[in-house]
Amino acid sequence: MNANLPLIAAFINFIVICFADSLSPEMQMYWENHMVQPYFDNTTKREVTAIAGQTCQLHCRVKSLGDRAVSWIRKRDLHILTVGILTYTNDQRFQSLHTDGSDEWTLRITSPQARDSGVYECQVSTEPKISQAFRVNVVVSKANILGNAELFVKSGSDINLTCVALQSPQPPSFIYWYKGGRVINYSQRGGISVLTEQQTRTSRLLIARASPSDSGNYTCAPSNSDSASVVVHVIKGEHPAAMQHGINGASMTRSSAYQTVVAIVSACVQLCLLATHALAAEVSASPVARPVR
Repeated sequence: MNANLPLIAAFINFIVICFADSLSPEMQMYWENHMVQPYFDNTTKREVTAIAGQTCQLHCRVKSLGDRAVSWIRKRDLHILTVGILTYTNDQRFQSLHTDGSDEWTLRITSPQARDSGVYECQVSTEPKISQAFRVNVVVSKANILGNAELFVKSGSDINLTCVALQSPQPPSFIYWYKGGRVINYSQRGGISVLTEQQTRTSRLLIARASPSDSGNYTCAPSNSDSASVVVHVIKGEHPAAMQHGINGASMTRSSAYQTVVAIVSACVQLCLLATHALAAEVSASPVARPVR
């Protein structure tokens, strides 16, 4: 039935236009408000992926609305969010936007959260009511710096960090790198370069000839994702075990020490067993003393 409404409404509108000159203004308004049935413009985007914390909008277009009202309803609990441009919920993150003379009614969700994911209906107060469903998927986008949470680098070597933000539905407009709480300043020293590829959502930070002063907390902050951090330690001298990346290096050091202790204990046990067997053999080979009669 709803599929035929645009065709029926267009036909009735055609009749009204043909006889517009012969109808009084009151009659024209009556036709528009009571005889012409509203219908939805199906060219609008019906499925929206939003990033948690960033405003998203649902656009509903209704043709030949007349004096009917447009409401936004949350499907999961049938809660009426807005009627016209009025908000009917205590959650002020939901707001209806409309410009006079426009056929578009927009539901704006400020700072959406994962719990806001679901179906929302744009409903028109006809008899019977007609509605159009919109699906919202709120994702939590978090950046990730490849590797471990700690990085050990030998003084004089390069610091090479790669940050990805694959969960974001849209490429970030920018990706900033911070050391501590400050944006990395390329003019502070030479040898710093950043290569950002928006389409692949990837950014690489290269610091050549690292010195101990380059040690610190490095943060990757895309425009549309939560940030990610890594702690870099630039150390002097030869520290083979510490040159492993992050926790793995510490784990390998502890593992090697544990294996060494086990090997020593095992060797001691074997030596004790050998000594015990040798003593037992010596005792059994000794002549037994007999009492003198």
